[in-house]
Amino acid sequence: MTPANLTTEQWQQVSTALVWFWAFLGSVVGFAAFFLVSYAIIPSLVSTRDLPSRAAGARPVFLVLALLFALVAIFCFVNLVRSIQVLYEIWPARWI
Repeated sequence: MTPANLTTEQWQQVSTALVWFWAFLGSVVGFAAFFLVSYAIIPSLVSTRDLPSRAAGARPVFLVLALLFALVAIFCFVNLVRSIQVLYEIWPARWI
């Protein structure tokens, strides 16, 4: 099956979908990084005394940042799903 010829508006919608995809990917990576730092790296370094015990006080800051990135990821995912509806115009047949 060949796709339909794309109009300028459809190219713009595909471009918007790609922007939302990359924003989603970046926010998921940011969430994972901050979550990993707060739940694995900081406690491990504090328990081995490579970091002072007062460094554990930074964990809530990293958890809040992880939560913020998770919310941004959800927002980007919702917009990505809305943006890719143009693909049904380009390829009208759906696979099951």
